[in-house]
Amino acid sequence: MTLKNALVSFGLMAFIGAFTVGCGADCESLCEDGNECEGAVKNDDCAGSCEKAEKAAEDAGCSDEYDDLVSCAGDQDDVCKPEEGACSSELTAYSKCAAP
Repeated sequence: MTLKNALVSFGLMAFIGAFTVGCGADCESLCEDGNECEGAVKNDDCAGSCEKAEKAAEDAGCSDEYDDLVSCAGDQDDVCKPEEGACSSELTAYSKCAAP
């Protein structure tokens, strides 16, 4: 899964309530920014999607991994064109944690 796909999956993206993590990146802002990307599948409820993603991460015991992924995504210069392999370690850690 790529960062862009993860962001879409997280509803941002991807993932993920209007809360602040790390250096100030938050799911809702990333989602809204992602909606502006060419060819993006628009998310009309970024706040709701992010709230669900945050809850899912909490329920799975993966809040730290989730926060790290959102923070990394927020550190990208362009959410529409993340660097190749961007946040792959964070995505892998979250995926392993959240997998059933």
